[in-house]
Amino acid sequence: MNGCLSCGVLTYLWCWLEDLSWRLQDSNLLKLILAFCVALLVLLNVHTAFAMANSCEGGSQEESEEVGEDHPEEAPTELNCTRRGSPENYNYGWDRGPHTWNAPGNNQSPINIERNCVELNYFDAPLIWSNYNDIPLGIRLENNGHTLILRAAFPGRPPSIDGGDLLGRFDFREISFRWSWTNSSGSEHTVDHHHSPLEMQCLHTDAVGSGCSSSQGILMISYMFDFSDDNPFLDVLVQHLAAVQQAGQVVEVPPFPLSYLMPAFYDKFYSYNGSLTEPPCHRGAEWLMHPVPLAISERQLNEFRQLKDIHGSRIARNARPVQPLEDRTVYLNRFRTGF
Repeated sequence: MNGCLSCGVLTYLWCWLEDLSWRLQDSNLLKLILAFCVALLVLLNVHTAFAMANSCEGGSQEESEEVGEDHPEEAPTELNCTRRGSPENYNYGWDRGPHTWNAPGNNQSPINIERNCVELNYFDAPLIWSNYNDIPLGIRLENNGHTLILRAAFPGRPPSIDGGDLLGRFDFREISFRWSWTNSSGSEHTVDHHHSPLEMQCLHTDAVGSGCSSSQGILMISYMFDFSDDNPFLDVLVQHLAAVQQAGQVVEVPPFPLSYLMPAFYDKFYSYNGSLTEPPCHRGAEWLMHPVPLAISERQLNEFRQLKDIHGSRIARNARPVQPLEDRTVYLNRFRTGF
């Protein structure tokens, strides 16, 4: 330090700082200062992360409240019948699962069908299945993160169902599927408390445009699948599932008649009044249940089980639990012949 006394002020200051740095390196003081600075930076980062997360949650809640305020005042339309909740806003887990859905309190689907408690319903006019044997212009498959959706485009009038005791014609809209990782579950509906490994649900809406304004605005046709040999009619769909394994993927497939997946039926089928099984779970859906299970092999079902959700995990289950039947009636429908 004595050599620095003849230096200028700046030179003296520089020498003093250099001497101080060497002294700090030989002590634990510098280490303590550096440790304190690092800890402070970590705390600031954690605080910022929590603040951003709370801001995002608050924004999402406000957005959902705004949507909830806007739509209930709208007049029921056919569009509302087919509008599903965004797949990002619900799931089938503990955080946003069916127990958290803001659904109406009654007339909900799915249900359990007790075969010993159904009421016979006889009708004179058969169900009329129109255009299900037509080949569509195109068929699109989509993995929306919850299920597989099939939609089709037609050159003229879409396939439709009429007759029986239906109050009008219902046009085809889309098909969705329900499954699980376990063979003892999968379907949403149950028969005598028995699940099928796969359920196919075919959405139809009122062709005359009355939409959800009456209890007959939506028609859902359900097909259950039980294990058997490979189903060649189902393979026209299954062979393309590898192209939509990731959530959000869409693929166009070679067209085939919807009757491959939806065989017509006329007698001994169940029916009841319920709802859609996904948020917002609109009521006013008439359900028709195919009288006997269709065939699916375990190989074919495993192709469905490869589909993944929005988090990249395989879809383990996508079925809403059975809902109370309450005062509703399940009908076993019979077509009168010979009159």
